[in-house]
Amino acid sequence: VVSAYQKTITNEKEKAALEAFLIVLLAINSTYSLAWDIIMDWGMMQNTCAGGSNGGLTKSHSSCAHSVLRPKLRFGAPTSIGILFIDIVLRYSWVLRFWETDLFPNADIYILCTQFLEAIRRSLWNLLRVEWEHIKQNKGKEEDADDDVEMMEQKAFLAPKSRSMSPSFQHKQRS
Repeated sequence: VVSAYQKTITNEKEKAALEAFLIVLLAINSTYSLAWDIIMDWGMMQNTCAGGSNGGLTKSHSSCAHSVLRPKLRFGAPTSIGILFIDIVLRYSWVLRFWETDLFPNADIYILCTQFLEAIRRSLWNLLRVEWEHIKQNKGKEEDADDDVEMMEQKAFLAPKSRSMSPSFQHKQRS
């Protein structure tokens, strides 16, 4: 709305004030959306450093690097960190508008490039979002399976009692 209104104004002073206001709004929006992506959509930055507690769960990690990522990463740390940094850069791709005339031959190429970058960002966002949803959906199942394995390892394997072919058993079978 502010951007559309700004295009109708002819007064340069008012236009500059609206441009500054628009930049503040875009920065707030991008920062909030980025934080939402990382914390809510990807489940990262929810662990605390050095054994603090979060949501009733205590996590102990060897370094604070784990506080950014979550404990389970299906794509691995390098890929997840790469996607995280790409999302940060592409979240703020709106700053390209300040160099639009320097970087792009015309407005159509600028729009095409920014839309292409947004499609890439959303595709990468989707990878970590689906990964996080899969982890959340299978969390109880994986914990139950781990508990079952631990119980099996703790108990000594006992062979089931079998019916022996004792004379009394054979006698009952004939009767």
